[in-house]
Amino acid sequence: MRELKFRIYSFVSNYFIYFDVYEGVPQGIACGVSEPQEYTGLKDKDGKEIYCGDIVELHTAANDKAKDVKGNHCGLYEIYWDRCYKLKTIKPNWFFIPNFESPAADYNIMKVVSNVFEYKEV
Repeated sequence: MRELKFRIYSFVSNYFIYFDVYEGVPQGIACGVSEPQEYTGLKDKDGKEIYCGDIVELHTAANDKAKDVKGNHCGLYEIYWDRCYKLKTIKPNWFFIPNFESPAADYNIMKVVSNVFEYKEV
């Protein structure tokens, strides 16, 4: 069973406030924050927790030899919930995985690179 953890983004302070279901939303939060984003129960290749709204790169062993794959990753994707955790294409490359339930998710390695509030397209 995965932990039920959440975060909200403060648009005033420009940082995340993390909490779990047992703590509840921290006191003193009135306005200027995002909707809560839930922890997926997954961690990226560096051990960082992945939340809805995170922007991830997908890395695969196949990319080691692939032509024209920049930075050895398969593009950028946003994590979102639609009856299961899915990946929305932000910056595509040659490979796409429709959701985390796909068997392909087993051999891909994700790396959190940003989130929907702080992502600046390059």
